[in-house]
Amino acid sequence: MMHNQTVRATVFKANSAAPQTKQIYEDDFSELYGEDIIAPPYNIIELKTIAEYSTILQQCIDAYRVNITGFGFDVEYTFDVNATDVDQAKKKRAEKDWARLEAFYKCLHFDESAEMILGYAIEDREKTGNGFMEVLRDGMGKPAGIEYLDVKNMRVCGAGEPVEVSFMYEENGKVKRIKRQKRFRKYVQMINGKKVFFKEYGDPRKMDMRTGEYVSTLAEKYQANEAIHLKIGSGVYGVPRWVGNIVNLYGARKAEELNFMYFKQGRHVPAAITVENGMLSEASYRELQEYMNDLEGVENAHKFLLIEAEGIAKEKDLHGGEDITPVSVEIKSLAEILQNDALFLEYDEKSRNKLRSAFRLPPLYTGEAQEYNRATADTARKITEEQVFQPERKTLVNKLNTLLLPELNIHDVRLTLKGPDFRDPLEIAKVLGPFITAGAVSPNDLRDLAGRVLGKTLEEWPEEIYKRPAGQDAEKANLAALMQELKESIEAIKTS
Repeated sequence: MMHNQTVRATVFKANSAAPQTKQIYEDDFSELYGEDIIAPPYNIIELKTIAEYSTILQQCIDAYRVNITGFGFDVEYTFDVNATDVDQAKKKRAEKDWARLEAFYKCLHFDESAEMILGYAIEDREKTGNGFMEVLRDGMGKPAGIEYLDVKNMRVCGAGEPVEVSFMYEENGKVKRIKRQKRFRKYVQMINGKKVFFKEYGDPRKMDMRTGEYVSTLAEKYQANEAIHLKIGSGVYGVPRWVGNIVNLYGARKAEELNFMYFKQGRHVPAAITVENGMLSEASYRELQEYMNDLEGVENAHKFLLIEAEGIAKEKDLHGGEDITPVSVEIKSLAEILQNDALFLEYDEKSRNKLRSAFRLPPLYTGEAQEYNRATADTARKITEEQVFQPERKTLVNKLNTLLLPELNIHDVRLTLKGPDFRDPLEIAKVLGPFITAGAVSPNDLRDLAGRVLGKTLEEWPEEIYKRPAGQDAEKANLAALMQELKESIEAIKTS
C-alpha cells in the first residue's frame, strides 16, 4: 500500500536589510527658485556629501587641494628687475609693492592661512563644481580679508542691469583706466531659514544684505559684502568634473554594501537540510533558527548542531495503532556555489580608474603606488604637474590677481602659487661641471644651487667680482680657483 509522503521546507531569512542612508536631501531654497534665485542643475547637498560614501573621490579631491594651494603663495615681479635698463624709480616702487603684497596675503585671515581658506573653496569646487569666498574691506574700501562660504548654503541669483565700471591696467610703465559695462550677479546664503545676500566682487553699488536690493544710502552694518565665485565651466553654476561617473560611484558603493552584508549577515546558504517523510521538531526548529540568526557568525563557531525530526504518522490500522514513517534527514553541501572572495572586484577597480581619469590623476596621487619605481613615479609626477596642477594654479591665481591687485594699486608685482621643485641639485651640479671649467658662470650664479645642496639660504655676494665669470687676468684667475673649489665641494657632497 502506497502512502503520500509529506515534505516541509523552511527558508530562513536574515532579519536585517542592507544598510541604507537615512539622510534627506532637502533643499531649503526649493520654494524660492524663480527669476531671482536660480536653481542649480544638481543637488548641491548631495554632491557635497557624496565623497563620504566613496573610497576614491575624496583622495582625488585632496590631491587637487594639496597640489594647488598646499605649497603656499609667493610674490614675483612682473618684469625683469635685474635688467640693466630698468628705471631705478620703478625698481624701488616694485620693491615697495612686493612688501605690501606679502603683508596683504599673510593677513587675509587671522585664524587660518590664506592658502587654507582658498583650499576650502577649492575642495567645494571639486565636489560640487562651485566654491565661494567672502571678501572683507577695510575702512578705506580696500580688500583686506577673506572668509570661507560653505557652498551648500549658497545659491546664485540672476544677473542685473549693466553697470559702468572702471578697470585699471599698466601699459609702458603707466597705469591707465578704461570703462566698461558689466552685469553683476547676486548671491544668497540661507542658514536655518535666515537669508543673507552678497554682491559679486567689484560691484560698485550698495546692496542691502537683508533683501538683496540696491539702494543709494544705507547704514554700514546692513551693507552687503562681496563674494568670489570659483566654478568649473562657464555656466551660471559650475559642474563637477566627475559628474559623468556618478553612476559608477553609486554602483561601487552598492557593490561594497553587498560584500559587507555577505560577511556580516551570511547571505549565503552553505548547506541545505532536507527532511524526508517527516518534519523538524519544535525544539530543533528553534535551535536552527537561533543558529542562522547568529549574524556575526562567531557565537556558534565550533559548536555541534543536533537536529531532531519527527516522522509522519500513517493512518490507523484495524487495531487502532499508528505506524510512523521512517524519517530521513540529509545535509547537502552547497559550498561549490559560494563566493570565495568579495564580488565585483573588477567592477570596483574599473570604477576607480574611471573616476581618477575624470580628474586626470595617476594612481600615485591617490595612495596607490604599488607598480611605481622612482623613474616612473618621477615621470608621472612631472606630467601631472605640467598638464593638471600648473594650469589650475595659473588660472586660479590669474583670477585673484585680476580682481584684487588693481584695487590695491599694485602693478609691478603679482601673486603666484608655488608648486613642487623637481630639480635635483646633485644632477644640476653634474651638468654645471663643464660650464664651471669653461668659466661660463659666476660665483653668484651658483649660490642658490649651493644653498639647496647645503640645506641653507646663501645670499649673493655684493662685490662686482662675484657677478662676472672667471677670466685670464690675475684677479679672475683667483676667482677661477674659488670656482674650482666650489665644484670640488659639490662633488664631495654628491659622493658622500
